[in-house]
Formats: sequence, C-alpha cells, structure tokens
Amino acid sequence: MSQKPIGTREWYDFVGELGPALPAVHLGGLVATRELLQQCELSPASRVLDVGCGPGNTACLIAQEYGSSVVGFDLSEVMIAAARVKAEQLNLTDKVTFRVADIFEMPFEDSSFDVALAESVFTPLPGDKGQALGEMVRVIRPGGRIAINESTFDPETPADVVALFEQHPAFHGHFTPQRLRTLFEDAGLKVIYMRETKQVEAPSVTKQMGLRGLLSFMVRAYPRIVLKLLRDPRLRKVSRIDDQVTKRGKPYMGYTLIVGQK
Repeated sequence: MSQKPIGTREWYDFVGELGPALPAVHLGGLVATRELLQQCELSPASRVLDVGCGPGNTACLIAQEYGSSVVGFDLSEVMIAAARVKAEQLNLTDKVTFRVADIFEMPFEDSSFDVALAESVFTPLPGDKGQALGEMVRVIRPGGRIAINESTFDPETPADVVALFEQHPAFHGHFTPQRLRTLFEDAGLKVIYMRETKQVEAPSVTKQMGLRGLLSFMVRAYPRIVLKLLRDPRLRKVSRIDDQVTKRGKPYMGYTLIVGQK
C-alpha cells in the first residue's frame, strides 16, 4: 500500500460510503438546511443549483418541499451515484438531476439558475475560493440568490488547534464569519441574511436515520468501511486526526449561514 498521504478527493470518496447513513453531515444538520432554504424565496418555478451536492439529500428535500427543479453536481462519482439512487427511491427523477462536474468550470450557461447553494463546500475546497464563488455568481440570474452554510472559526482560535485542522485532507484554509462575508462582498453580492452559530453538536445519525435505518446501514455498508480502514493505514491516520479535530476544535467551531443577492 502506498504511503502517499490521503488526498482531499480520496478522503471525500471514502466519506461518500457514509452518504446513505448521514442525511446531513454539515454542521447544523437539517435544521440549518431548512433555515437557509427559507431565505431563498423558493417556489415550484425556481431553478436551483446544489453545488457539491454530496448524496443528494438537500436537492431531494428542495424538490419535495418546494416543488422546485434542482440540478445537483459533485466532483465525486461515488456521491453522484448515491444521489441518483436516492432520487429514484423518492420518485423525484422528474424534478432532480445529478451530474459529475467541477465547481471551477461549471458546465452551465450564464444566468441559468434562480438560486445556487452550497453546504460545507468551501472549507474543504482546494483552490481559489473567490474563483469558485465567482462561478456560482455567473450561473445565477440578476436578482438571484446564493446561499451557503459553512463551518466557521472563532477569530481567537489557538494556533495549535488551527495547525491540527491543517493536517486533515478536507481542510484547505478556514473561515471566520467576517471572512465569509468579505468573500461574498468581494464577489459583488449584497448580503441579505447572515447568522452565526457557535459551539454546535455534530448531527446525530440515530436521530436522523432512526434505529431501523441505522441498523440497515450497519449491515449493508459498515463492514465495507471497516475493511477499508483495516487495509489502509493512511485512512486510519486521517480518522485519528478526525477524532482529534472533533474533540479539540469543538469549543472554537460553529457554522455561519449567509445569503447574498446578485
């Protein structure tokens, strides 16, 4: 087994195995998602782009609760495969479509959407965050909205805690709430809603899936995930970092919901 460190994409594909078990892995969970969507003025006529859609949970939720047409895209084929299965299971294939694509080169025309949203996408995103947000701005119409839920740090976070986060492959820079707002303003967006939440608990898998769903996942997917951990010491190393990040970062982390208008 190569000892080359786990890359962002490789770790993300591994986490993709958990997709069916984690309906909302971002901070704030489903409650935060619904709050963010309330600020987007969605309707059955809305065209929505879900950036970094993961296993398709939010895209399907929008179609179910608002009747909007949604396109979700993600760089991970593992995530997109899970998203397509979910849409089929919920009979939403007439409202929701998924594809593999890159946030830096979106395969969409200018002003193609009314709303673009992203949840926990920008912190793990390697590359120019401003360029990525600029692509989101490009594909929404004038007057359209961009909504983001992103993990944020207290400005007073100790340097050793930040250094620990930087060891994780899903960490490429960090945001304070003010830095996130500045990113929006530099992209030419008018911030119309912003709320910061500090020291939040990670979403509860049991609460979101229910006991039956959790047991089903344990039978179907859990053995495969454990086998990967046993075979690959690099994954075990990142998993240990993941645990340390959760324990040491908790007092300094939260999330920020922000919505901008083009």
